[in-house]
Order: sequence, then C-alpha cells, then structure tokens
Amino acid sequence: MFDEQISWAADAKVDYIVGETYSFAGEALLAVEAIKAAKLPAVVTLALHTSGTTREGMDPAEACKRLEDAGADVVGLNCTRGPRTMLPFIRKIRKAVSCHVAALPAPFRTTPRQPTFQSLMDPKCTCIPGGHPFPVALDPFTCNRFEIAEFGKTAYALGVHYLGVCCGAGPHHVRALAEALGRQPAASRYSADMSKHYIFGSAKGLRKKNTGYAKELRG
Repeated sequence: MFDEQISWAADAKVDYIVGETYSFAGEALLAVEAIKAAKLPAVVTLALHTSGTTREGMDPAEACKRLEDAGADVVGLNCTRGPRTMLPFIRKIRKAVSCHVAALPAPFRTTPRQPTFQSLMDPKCTCIPGGHPFPVALDPFTCNRFEIAEFGKTAYALGVHYLGVCCGAGPHHVRALAEALGRQPAASRYSADMSKHYIFGSAKGLRKKNTGYAKELRG
C-alpha cells in the first residue's frame, strides 16, 4: 500500500512525503522505508493515545529515534493530544533526536487525566448520545487562538520548527500560529484589531460615551 501511494506522489514530483498519525511505531518504520526507497524526504509523526506510548508499548522518544535512524528527515507527533498534553513528549523527543522535530496538536484542552481528545468527557452536558463528546461534541474544549500561539512559541523555543495544528483546527488557529512565529500570511488582514472596537478599543476618534461603557460589559 505504501509503495503504491508513494509512487503516485513521486510521479507527481512532490517535494516530500508526510506519513502521519501512526500509533504503531512498526508501521511508521515501514512508511519511512518506503519513502526513502523512493528517494524522497520523509516527515513521519506518531499519534499518542492515553498510555503515552506507541501501541507496542514503546516510549515515543525512543520510537522517534528509531525513525530518525531509519532515515526520516522529520519526526514527532501529530493529532490525538492537545497542546498541553503533547508538549511534554515533544520536549523529550527534541532531546532524543538530531533531525527536525514536528509538533501538530489537535486544538483541544486536553488534561493529564484526559490526555487525548478521544478521552475528553463533558460532565456539564447530559444530552450527548452515548455520553462521549468525541468526535462531534468537542466544542466546549476547543482552544482559542492565543493558546495555539503560545504553544507555537514554546515549541519553537525548544527547537521544534515543523509546526501546525491538526484535527479540529480553524483558519484562525493556523493564522495565529503563523503570526506567533513572526509570519504575516495573506490572511493576517483578517486578524482582529481590537483597538478599533467601538467599546473596547483605543483608536483615535472613538466616542467616549461608548469606551466609557466598557466596564459595564466586563463587569
């Protein structure tokens, strides 16, 4: 399967191939082997579930080291975990490998007790069919753009330079991540400028009877 898919991509003259969301390290290694056989750069990322290991029970830092040794050009994690519960593993992976590291969290507020977006539970809602928010009732757990920006800055400072946002991301998440790293994508023209808000703003020309009312809205 890998060989067939990669041959199509190679025929299309792609720059590199991304193999992602592997929960088995062994499968990820097979992907690296196939990509390198096609003489293409390989970006290969793992998905960590609640155990914090691969499904074989391998530590993710060790798994990423094996992927690097097999020829992967970029290794790391994507999906399943939100920024808060992905970052500790990213720190360990960065120390374990010398190649580029990737970090692409799902934009949800996962916790140490519920470390993946599949494991999140919503005690404030009793009407979810089956009682399980994943995958279509995760709205209350969604990270805001500032949380994604903070994750990006923290990861970049660690030396993690292949960054993105995975399942559940909106355009504002991706834009905020780019801006946090000093980029100015075309979509930055849509970024909110609260200085112009008629009540909460500070721009010249705003009416004081409106800006003075801000405390009534904020409480």
